[in-house]
Amino acid sequence: MLNLYDMDLKGFLNWSLFVLLTVPLGILSCQDCRDCGPSTAEPFVNFQFFNIDSLNKVEDTLLVLEDSLETVMAGIDTGNTDLDTIRVELENNIDAYEQVKNDIENGKIKIDEVMGPNGEGPIYFTDSLTNDSLTIFRFPLDMNYDTCSYIVNINGNEDLVGVQYLREIDYASYLIVVRIYETEVIEYTYDSAKVNCDKTDCISNETTIKVYF
Repeated sequence: MLNLYDMDLKGFLNWSLFVLLTVPLGILSCQDCRDCGPSTAEPFVNFQFFNIDSLNKVEDTLLVLEDSLETVMAGIDTGNTDLDTIRVELENNIDAYEQVKNDIENGKIKIDEVMGPNGEGPIYFTDSLTNDSLTIFRFPLDMNYDTCSYIVNINGNEDLVGVQYLREIDYASYLIVVRIYETEVIEYTYDSAKVNCDKTDCISNETTIKVYF
């Protein structure tokens, strides 16, 4: 005849056996994602934007500041120490404009909004959340079509840029990969837009489109 202690012990052993048998099965089912259905790797194309109009204005301002600094330095050399304050101010302004020039040359800019691909969106980037500027923007491509267009809003100004590419679907293992290559620009309302890629086939994820305005 079993007492209360034997019943509790028997229940504990049964529960332990259940855990030992079911937990490993759960772990195995989560480890192998091949049973979870296919996933898709979506391609993208990199964009950089260069504000040449602003760059020209910054360079003109730098020339004026540098000429002014040269004049002030000449006055200081003659013993006019009252010009020291002006010298410091000019040097600070030159440093600030040099930083702005460097940012523009590196394509550092803030995009307000992007509509696309092909009217979908809007697309938001990290800068939209942190209020920081970026130098590279990844635009998603439309895997259902061979062309893709975007409406880009920078400082309240909207412009169009469109790309064309070839598609190839690779059903490798459990991951469906859409390969995009021979990417090229087919339309834009900017001053110019150029494709930059290291390889002749211009694979999308390795391609950067440089836009100048």
